[in-house]
Amino acid sequence: MKYKIGVFGSAKNEEKALKKAEELGKELSKHNLIVLTGACEGIPYRVASTAFSLGTEVWGFAPAVNLKEQKKIYPRQDLSIYKKLFYIPNNYSFKKDLNICKKYRSITLVVACDAGIIISGRWGTMNEFTNLYDFGKIIGVLTGSGGVADELPKLMKKIIKKTRAEVIFNRDPKKLVVQLINRLEL
Repeated sequence: MKYKIGVFGSAKNEEKALKKAEELGKELSKHNLIVLTGACEGIPYRVASTAFSLGTEVWGFAPAVNLKEQKKIYPRQDLSIYKKLFYIPNNYSFKKDLNICKKYRSITLVVACDAGIIISGRWGTMNEFTNLYDFGKIIGVLTGSGGVADELPKLMKKIIKKTRAEVIFNRDPKKLVVQLINRLEL
C-alpha cells in the first residue's frame, strides 16, 4: 500500500524553508508513497516538485473547477508534476470565490491523506494543521523551517484537545519522514 502524505506550508517561497523543502522532497522520494499538495505555488510545491523529479507520484488538490481555471490562478506552475489533479465540483455554490475554494480543497486534501507534514506556513497552514488534528491524523512538523511550524511546539503545550491525532516534531527531514512512516505502519 502506498501511503498518501499531504504537505502543507506557506504559499510564499520563504528563504528559510526552501532548503528544508528540497531536503523533505528528497526524503519523501526514498519511500513508496504519494505526495499530496494543494496544487499551488510555494513551499509545498517545492517539496512536491523535488519528490516528482526523483520519481515520486504527486497528486494536487486544486482550488479551481478545471485545468483552464487552474492555469489562470497559477500561470507559472508546472502542472505536469501531478499524476492526478482534483478540482472543486463545477456545481459548487461558491466556485467563484477563490478564498472559499482554497478552504474546500484544503479540507478535501486533509481527508484524503494518511498523514500530513507541516513545513513553515502562515494562517492557512495553521488552519490545515487544526483540520489534520481534528481528523485524528498523524502529523509531522518540520521545525526549523520557520512560520507556524516553529510556533506549534509552544502552542501544543497551551492548547489541548483530545483527538486521535499524533504530532511528531523534528528538525531533520529524514528523521521526520521515517518517524511518520513508522507511526503509519503501527
